[in-house]
Amino acid sequence: MKRIKSGILVVVILVTGWMQASAQAGADTTAPASTVIRFACISTSDDSIQLKCIVSVKHESGSTNLANAPVTFYSVEKDGDLKIGTAKTDFHGTAVLKIPASNSYLRNEQQMLSLKAVYEGNSKFEASEGEFSLKPAKLVVSFYEEDSIRYVKVEATQLSGDGKDSPITEGTVFVSVPKMFSMLKIAEITLDSTGTGTAEFPNTIIGDSLGNLTVVASIEENDIFGTVQGSAANNWGLHKYLISPDRPTRELWTPIAPLWMVVTLIIMLLGVWGHYVYAVVQLVMINKSAKSPKRE
Repeated sequence: MKRIKSGILVVVILVTGWMQASAQAGADTTAPASTVIRFACISTSDDSIQLKCIVSVKHESGSTNLANAPVTFYSVEKDGDLKIGTAKTDFHGTAVLKIPASNSYLRNEQQMLSLKAVYEGNSKFEASEGEFSLKPAKLVVSFYEEDSIRYVKVEATQLSGDGKDSPITEGTVFVSVPKMFSMLKIAEITLDSTGTGTAEFPNTIIGDSLGNLTVVASIEENDIFGTVQGSAANNWGLHKYLISPDRPTRELWTPIAPLWMVVTLIIMLLGVWGHYVYAVVQLVMINKSAKSPKRE
């Protein structure tokens, strides 16, 4: 009997070791997952270009962003790629690096920069890269008031390789203010031959308790300039405390819920508790009927 038990134990140990070895071999031969880079450049109002890329890992069910991945940015030159710098992706898989708008990197005939973002990969993830071309530009936002009407003014300029500015004579600029999860567009401006444009500023935008607002102007996904953003602040917003501080309106974002939501909740609660009461009453009636003497 002892020999049989010893033999069974040896077989179990051998099978377990074989399974572990097979699993390790399978893990070692698993092909690295493929990755994708989404690369874009944004010209900002502080005379810089924001290089931004998102690294994602492909799966059968979709894709997930890759965190803590080193991404190297290059300028595409005639004699090879010139390294600009390296940044690691954050929890959302985003790597960001800023460079000055006035730089010595190579430009093409249209004065556009050719930039590249490269993820080298490792044993688990494949390498990937993305390219983006743009001509540096700048948006300057200002405000003025005329005949009791408030206006927002946008000046758009493009930067050549020699450091000279010239107006952007064509294009549409969107003017927005940040909301909690998105941007609220308040105006759309068409640039004139001098690279400027104006629009009336609405007087119904809610600011903070002092009426302060951040206004963002942007050229979105242009074939030459890519995305260009400029921002400025003013105090033309409605003060929050002016909106019925003692009796706030019934909205989803106010302390007092809308009436339709209160009524719906009351009806749902009455229905739930009504079923409970009905069930208890039925149990009591069943209990009484069980205790009552049966009639012959």
